[in-house]
Amino acid sequence: MIALISRLFSHRWKDEEAVRHGYGMICGAVGILLNLILSCFKIVLGMLIGSLAIQADGFNNLGDVGSSLVSLGGFVLSNKKPDTEHPFGHGRAEYLSALIIAFLILLMGFELAKSSIESLIAHTPAPVFVLAAFVVLLCSIGVKLYMAFYNTRYGKRYNSSAMLATAKDSLFDCITSGAVLLSMALNHFWGLNADPWCSLAVSLLILWGGYGTAKDTVDLLLGKKADPELLQSIADTVTGHEGVMGVHDLIVHDYGPGRMMITLHAEVDEEADMLATHDLIDNIEWELNKKFNCLSTIHMDPIAVNNPETDAAKEQVKQALNRIDERITVHDFRLVRGQTHTNLVFDICAPYEIKLSDGELKARAVKEIVALNEAFNPVITIDRR
Repeated sequence: MIALISRLFSHRWKDEEAVRHGYGMICGAVGILLNLILSCFKIVLGMLIGSLAIQADGFNNLGDVGSSLVSLGGFVLSNKKPDTEHPFGHGRAEYLSALIIAFLILLMGFELAKSSIESLIAHTPAPVFVLAAFVVLLCSIGVKLYMAFYNTRYGKRYNSSAMLATAKDSLFDCITSGAVLLSMALNHFWGLNADPWCSLAVSLLILWGGYGTAKDTVDLLLGKKADPELLQSIADTVTGHEGVMGVHDLIVHDYGPGRMMITLHAEVDEEADMLATHDLIDNIEWELNKKFNCLSTIHMDPIAVNNPETDAAKEQVKQALNRIDERITVHDFRLVRGQTHTNLVFDICAPYEIKLSDGELKARAVKEIVALNEAFNPVITIDRR
């Protein structure tokens, strides 16, 4: 269905961003229609046969209508062009829409849990089994599996957190409808009134799904660490060019799907022609922009290459720092010899897992290095990764 509808509008999509926006709008609109139909059937049917679990499932689908509306709104806002107040665009609006969806899921789960507990306390009679309810729930599972399929497919293709959140919600809806079917079967064949218990189980599943969606979205908004494979691929791309000796201070800034910024430091030979090296860095930036669909900025760090004195001092410093923690690395290393002491100017890159504060780490590093040679005067900058 999604592919068929997209063919009707694809001639209007001029670029990749327009295609992504178009698929997001279509998936959202189809989701609203399907959820609205399911919710109407389930709520009416649940009221007719007195099934709290079916009504709960229907209200859950009605909540999904609101989720789809929020998702649509997120796509509309995220597609707005950058302006003076938002120079990096509005891509994070999609993350906000995914967060609102998560809160709607949590609210729905809470209300269902409340109704289920009230039903258990009141000893509400078991609902009457009717074939229509069985058919509607089976159809609901089929529809929700389809929605999970297309939202996952296009969510991964276009890196949409809102669509992936909707896909996860659809899968939980399948479990919800399956639990309601189970309660009907238990009542019909064994006379067990499992309706409120199944409704409670459904609410707990909904709450768990809402929590997972909220956590994933909050991580993106707060500044989640970039995928290690992405970082390695960026570093390999840069160091794959002759003339670049190393990469450090690599940071990926996420301003929403398709709006990624990359900053890094590239180490180059201090004796090389600076104009030629500058041209090399420009070419690498263009390659990164095209390969990763991003905006990249590279800081050029000149370093001493094949200098025996500098290399020996750097190796001593590495050994000293390894005594503190083997995960510590060194970059931007320079040796400046004076009459009474030798300045060792460098940056330490330390993982966040090292619990020492920056001041404590610097003090430990100075102590270890000076123990090697009292003439060394370490001038250290601490980086965390």
